[in-house]
Amino acid sequence: MPVISVGNVTVGGSGKTPMCIFLARALSERGWTPAVVTRGYGRRRALALPDPVLASAGDGPLVPWELSGDEPALIAQETGALVLCSADRLKGAREAARLGADVVILDDGYQHLGIRRDVDILMFVSDDHLGNGCVLPAGPLREPLSACADAHLVCAVGRHVHPSLERLAKGKPLFRLRPTPLRLKDPRSGASWGFSALEGVRFSAFCGIARPESFKKAMAGLGLVPAAFKAFPDHCPYGPAERDFLEKLLKFTGSKALLSTAKDAVKLKELKAPLLVLEAAPVPDEPESLMDAITDRLPPRPGPGAAAWPSRRAGGRPGPEGTPKPTARGKPGTWKPGKP
Repeated sequence: MPVISVGNVTVGGSGKTPMCIFLARALSERGWTPAVVTRGYGRRRALALPDPVLASAGDGPLVPWELSGDEPALIAQETGALVLCSADRLKGAREAARLGADVVILDDGYQHLGIRRDVDILMFVSDDHLGNGCVLPAGPLREPLSACADAHLVCAVGRHVHPSLERLAKGKPLFRLRPTPLRLKDPRSGASWGFSALEGVRFSAFCGIARPESFKKAMAGLGLVPAAFKAFPDHCPYGPAERDFLEKLLKFTGSKALLSTAKDAVKLKELKAPLLVLEAAPVPDEPESLMDAITDRLPPRPGPGAAAWPSRRAGGRPGPEGTPKPTARGKPGTWKPGKP
């Protein structure tokens, strides 16, 4: 079964989850039956649940976000795709195939070399300019920039594509995704409004995402000025202490509502204060060209009664049928720091 990996070589948010949501929707529109397979960062393991955890069968979340992670819960909420969580992504992909998927979207899969992929999408936030070009702990890179050579296409999230990313792409297809605010939404009722609905309304804002400054920029670009702003750590679980803080913040500032992100809202069902979500997404400048570049690398889908997917290997040493070996990037002892 074909696999599309969405990943990055930098730490922090780079738009992987929104890209998975975009891909799940776009592939469905093109007649595919996608499944998103993810580790489910920060989820709580439950002995009663099998591995992989089926977070969605295609019609919304099946388990509380604590058992899937906040990002899988958001993907399950926003798409009609299967969503499976497992530290063993290959096991998750096999379960997705058993459940009827015909393409896997591998969330945060660039360093997960245990599963073969047909398309490797590398995500960047253009404003970062790759930091100092050094790997952890000296810089923001998960692995040397030389690893970018394995990507099939590059996506830059930002208003402009920095020249450093254009050089890094080296002739690979390069697509820009613009951060685009979409609407205001009540996560409890599902009602939505334009951003003018907050004109003259006193509100406070908060988020628990990797790049809180991106949320602040989105508000500023819309002319929305919160009475107060609080940045929690990424993947904040919003327990009783955080919820109590937010409810007191609302009263202390005299705000009528709290404003946050969709990723935060999936974890705040127990919050008593009025909550609004600023829905936003990175929108590709050329969505059809992006999808063509992806689907052109996928094998044709088998028709009714056709044989199973043929074994496909994307580089690396040939192994037994159906068990391709990792490329040299995944072999112990071959890692070397790259040049900035």
